[in-house]
Amino acid sequence: MSEQLTDGGGTMSPGPAGGPAEPLEALVVGGGIAGLAAAWELARAGLRPLLVEARGYTGGLVAGADIGGVRMDLGAEGFVVRGDAITQMVDALGLRVVGPSGGGARLFLPPPPDAADCDGAAAGPGTAQAASDAPPTDPARGWRAHRFLRDGFLGIPADPLAEDVVAVVGRAGALRAARDAELDGTVGTRPEDPADLAAFVRTRMGEAVLERLVRPIVAGIHTADPADLAADTVAPGLREATARLGSLQAAVGELLGRRRARRRGGGAADVTVEGGLFRLTDALREAIETAGGRVLTRTGAQWLQPATRTAGPGGTDSTGAWEVGIAPTARGKTPSDEPVAAGEQWVVRTPRVVLACSAGAALRLLAGAPGVETQVPVPVGSPIARFTLVAHAPGLADAPVGSGLLVAPAAPGRAPVKAKALSHLSVKWPWIGEQLRQLHGPGAAGAPADAVHALRLSYGRPGEPRPQVELADALADVEVLTGVRLREQDVLDSKLVRWDGTLPPVTPAYRERTRRLESQVEPLEGLAVTGAWVAGTGIAAVVAHAREQAAGLTGRPRVTADGTCGHREPEGPA
Repeated sequence: MSEQLTDGGGTMSPGPAGGPAEPLEALVVGGGIAGLAAAWELARAGLRPLLVEARGYTGGLVAGADIGGVRMDLGAEGFVVRGDAITQMVDALGLRVVGPSGGGARLFLPPPPDAADCDGAAAGPGTAQAASDAPPTDPARGWRAHRFLRDGFLGIPADPLAEDVVAVVGRAGALRAARDAELDGTVGTRPEDPADLAAFVRTRMGEAVLERLVRPIVAGIHTADPADLAADTVAPGLREATARLGSLQAAVGELLGRRRARRRGGGAADVTVEGGLFRLTDALREAIETAGGRVLTRTGAQWLQPATRTAGPGGTDSTGAWEVGIAPTARGKTPSDEPVAAGEQWVVRTPRVVLACSAGAALRLLAGAPGVETQVPVPVGSPIARFTLVAHAPGLADAPVGSGLLVAPAAPGRAPVKAKALSHLSVKWPWIGEQLRQLHGPGAAGAPADAVHALRLSYGRPGEPRPQVELADALADVEVLTGVRLREQDVLDSKLVRWDGTLPPVTPAYRERTRRLESQVEPLEGLAVTGAWVAGTGIAAVVAHAREQAAGLTGRPRVTADGTCGHREPEGPA
């Protein structure tokens, strides 16, 4: 089964056509995680916001669906613990933060140039020998799986000479990375130095760490090359900490220490909400409506302008409020296009508007805000396809790749698989495995315990065409990556979901443009803009930004990135 998760069933409630504008206490445009977090923050302040979402569902890239009888995350399945804004919200909603199971993830890498100098790699099913020893029939073409670093952040090691680092980058690469400690802290951190993550890592730790560790992990997580990402956006505060502490490895060590001190999800870097991340967006919507707010899907904002009133003969002045045109919506020409107005329009008036929609929709609405330059070129994200399958697979009972693996980028045709990642969902998130056992285990079609598993394969890299994925492609990739062969008749259920262009790479130049736009919006009373396209990458960063922007419209102290109240300070690595 294949679907483009950009629309679906939903509800809308038409407002008054013509006549006076409908008064609202607050309006949030956009029902993804940013819009839901903003509306929740407004509701916590005692307001009753209206949230409108042009598509047929809320949650955006955080969405769930039943596969094999079990509800699973289709898009984002976890978040990196950075600050307290999102974990505080999870706690307030009565949910629980948990870390993954399965013994950790792996990197699927080609042999390094000094393959003979690399030892300690995690061999096992689905892994291959070094290229010089790989037999001609080896489907992995000499690629092997390596465990993620025990002490690392985005592949950057806290100890470049640790055994697991040497196993991946080789002794020469590890020695070069260790020279980071001998460099002055200003190297790579000065204002005139390149601001992208790749240049920063290469300058401090060398090419081997960049190519063998950072590039595969960043490409898998952010669907972008580290050369296209601003270091201060992907890793807030890391360059500052490097300058302050004198080395990148010390900065990573400080980051990991702060993270472990929080003790959320067992100290794991990548955590989720117990039961699935989709439970968070479901709970946010329920909390907003319980507090008296409204959530309307298939309903979109069409225009925005300052509300005015007559101020004497022939004159008007601003009321400090905003008027917004609202209309029911329908799908665009393609599932990825912005929905279009499809019914009679009505007008709302409110002193508080949060634009938490996509970049295109937000810039269209901001054209009605005085003094805001809306000619902001927005990079187009890579097309993403995710293929989830549930299958009878007794051979996966030993979790041959742990919780999953990321596949290193390679030149076209050089990688042994099409997928860029594989997640063993029924191992990584135990509730999925338990529910599958209850539905399909002993007594269910005669299946033995641990025979049914859920896997998710991800496709789509920068610069590559829209991935075309069939079940046969996914099964071929599973065999190479895990060493377990599955037949089509073993598959109980599957689903292919696509997001096209929804995760634009945050380049240094683009980040500067969005900062300039935010500075133009900030003086406008009662108006805020948020969302991943201005907040940066990662659910934790988006939630923190959305809550902060919404709190700024309530008269309450802003919620900063670390979940505290007060003026926002630059985020340190956390």
